Amino acid sequence: MLRTGIKDSGCAFRLAYFRPASGLNEETRRLHAANLFAAVRQLRYSTKNEKSLDLMLFLNGIPIFTAELKNRLNGQDVEDAMRQYKTDRDPREPLLAYGRCLAHFAVDPDLVFVTTEFAGPRTRFLPFNQGKFGGAGNPPVPPTRTGYATAYLWEATWARDSALDLIRQFIHEVEEEDDRGRKTGTRHLIFPRYQQLDAVRRLVADARAAGPGQRYLIQHSAGSGKSFTIA
Repeated sequence: MLRTGIKDSGCAFRLAYFRPASGLNEETRRLHAANLFAAVRQLRYSTKNEKSLDLMLFLNGIPIFTAELKNRLNGQDVEDAMRQYKTDRDPREPLLAYGRCLAHFAVDPDLVFVTTEFAGPRTRFLPFNQGKFGGAGNPPVPPTRTGYATAYLWEATWARDSALDLIRQFIHEVEEEDDRGRKTGTRHLIFPRYQQLDAVRRLVADARAAGPGQRYLIQHSAGSGKSFTIA
């Protein structure tokens, strides 16, 4: 719906406007600039209790991301955030139902995990980290800088153009298939891992800068690879 809009009673409604391919059309540039993002802290989401989400992000009034934020200085970390989602957030609540938000983030100063679907204690969170010295985690903040190792989440991933790009290009819904390749009706939202997102964006930026004729080699972990040329 965010990508294609909706139709009702013969009227078409666009819910979001993405970056135009060029800046030649003043109207598309104006519409893209008019997208309204909002962040709400301690959002109460239920009519049954007073529970609240630490952070909710909206695009043109439509909820897209939630986050539970923890701080080790308060004796909690990302594990507590994931546990809170699993045990203290009812997926039957409209805002937390499948497809009502695109992703839910568990965040502390060092680590980020993300899920797209709640299933109580069986909820599966995946890491959304940059990697640390070739392993899991995030690089430490240099002594010359202030801030958190997870600042890339709100400074880059949740940034205006990045969020629109995620919605338009990267977040997808897939339907499971059985052993015979038949659709089962069970659907899942797919949110990219950090390295997947970063690799694609780097490749696209390099291809645009290099122009036609640039060759690339996609290397598999087994050592083999396949090259391709940008036309």
